[in-house]
Amino acid sequence: MDVVIKILVVMHFIGMAMGYAVSIANIVMSVLMSRVEAMDRAILGKFPPMMSTVGTAGLGVLWVTGIALVFTKWQGFTMLPSTFWYKLGAVVCLTVTVAIIHRLQRLVRTQGPSALPKLQAAGKVATVFALVSLILAVFTFR
Repeated sequence: MDVVIKILVVMHFIGMAMGYAVSIANIVMSVLMSRVEAMDRAILGKFPPMMSTVGTAGLGVLWVTGIALVFTKWQGFTMLPSTFWYKLGAVVCLTVTVAIIHRLQRLVRTQGPSALPKLQAAGKVATVFALVSLILAVFTFR
């Protein structure tokens, strides 16, 4: 069982890396896009939605491995401290924000760039929820 738990923890960290890669990549891409011509911006603009797919997959990995760890490593939710519940709340808020981001991405594709500021703001909110979740995970599982 110890090997299974270690594999789950590694996969959990991989999911986390996938999610944080999106935030970092989109920050770098927004700086780059602000410095290029409009024609190049259209080409570079295809990158953030693709990265969003990576982040969503990472979030899925986090949910699956997180639930599996709760039951394999801690024998359920009753053994976890209160900070876990705050962390879980941040993860739920992150998940809802990611769903909103996907909705806004569809709006940008169908209605043009008018929803882009909302999409960018939602990305920042998602980053905050991810950081809060990480900080609370450190306090929970130290």
